[in-house]
Amino acid sequence: MVRRCATGHSRCGRVRLESFSLIDDFTAWRSGADVLVFGFVTSTPRWQALDYLRGLSIFFMLLNLNGGSWEHAYAWLEHARWEGGHFIDLVAPVFLFCIGLALPFSLGRRLGQGATRGNLLRHVLVRTVLLVAIGLFLNGYPSFDLAHLRIPGVLQRIGLTYGFVAAFVIATMRVDGTVNVRAVVLFTATILLSYYALLQWVPVPNFGAPRFDPVGSWPAVIDRAVFTPAHMFPYWPVDGRIEFDPEGIVSTWPACANILIGVLVGARYQRGMRRPVAGLSIFGAGLMVTAIALQPFCPIIKNIWTPTFVLFTCGFGMAMLAVLTVCERSRVATMLLYSAKVYGSNALLAYMISFLLAPIFDAAIFPGELHSFRNACFVFFSSIASPNLASLLAGIVLVSIILAPLILCYRRRWFLKL
Repeated sequence: MVRRCATGHSRCGRVRLESFSLIDDFTAWRSGADVLVFGFVTSTPRWQALDYLRGLSIFFMLLNLNGGSWEHAYAWLEHARWEGGHFIDLVAPVFLFCIGLALPFSLGRRLGQGATRGNLLRHVLVRTVLLVAIGLFLNGYPSFDLAHLRIPGVLQRIGLTYGFVAAFVIATMRVDGTVNVRAVVLFTATILLSYYALLQWVPVPNFGAPRFDPVGSWPAVIDRAVFTPAHMFPYWPVDGRIEFDPEGIVSTWPACANILIGVLVGARYQRGMRRPVAGLSIFGAGLMVTAIALQPFCPIIKNIWTPTFVLFTCGFGMAMLAVLTVCERSRVATMLLYSAKVYGSNALLAYMISFLLAPIFDAAIFPGELHSFRNACFVFFSSIASPNLASLLAGIVLVSIILAPLILCYRRRWFLKL
């Protein structure tokens, strides 16, 4: 699709492959030009920090998926098996938070173009279906073994949470098109409290209550009943059995809260933040401290997305946004973060390329111990570094290969969207 510039000439436009980045719909706003937002013209400067935060989330997500060796990795690049967390556990929830940050601007841009609520809801529905479909395709690729196809997944969760939250925000928005902050706050609290009540007080058949474990908790029990173990995440068995899926049905409900909290921050920024760094830092630290303080009552567990996990990750997202807001004022920092912006500008394309290239990286193309390109990179770096560092350096090489076509797309202003 060709976007026309202010002069009306298509030659000045940007070619897009309509529309992923769920959060790239506000590209016009990010450019710093005067745009129509919720019925009025604003000259809000480009929020570079959001570009960087989204891009860093994608980068670390890809780094986790593309290690040089699955047997060797630093702890911060491996997901915690259950309670607690490592750095990499923050990546997916922060990405959801970024989706929420951009949602007020995305909806505002479309309303400014004359879209009705019905138009917006149809657009959201199409996006949701396509994201889930792409997620299922990537889960099956390249063998497409339907008997063991994992049904839940990262893109499936992104699609469902985005669709649910966007529909709610559209349905409850005010007459002037602004976000109904009170409704969003109440809905967020309802999600977190209802989910905690489910885990803490509602007895699970044959297991009782409270249950926050990988076998007898409501998310694990429902996922096994709905999907069956053959269609769930197979890599973290409990006593040799597949018991839970980290992107299951029930835990998708609290994941919506990450996007909703992002919506609140985005709506506040849209109205104007006098001191964004201080405000984001204070609220972010407050949420993280609250989550830690509540651990005796509600443990921080990513795999069932506990309410404390939501609070901690959103707080971390706010804190990082504050840091990156400072960085966007530095020319050196913006140069160093260029790759992050490239990854973030084509988030879906980056994720798809990672999955599509994985069988190529692992194909047996070399003789002997080198075997695959992935292993060859690991073996090379192992000669000069420790196994963990070698795996990290090999992963950076693989992720850099993914970056190459993204740079080309970024320079030509090609963005894969749904």
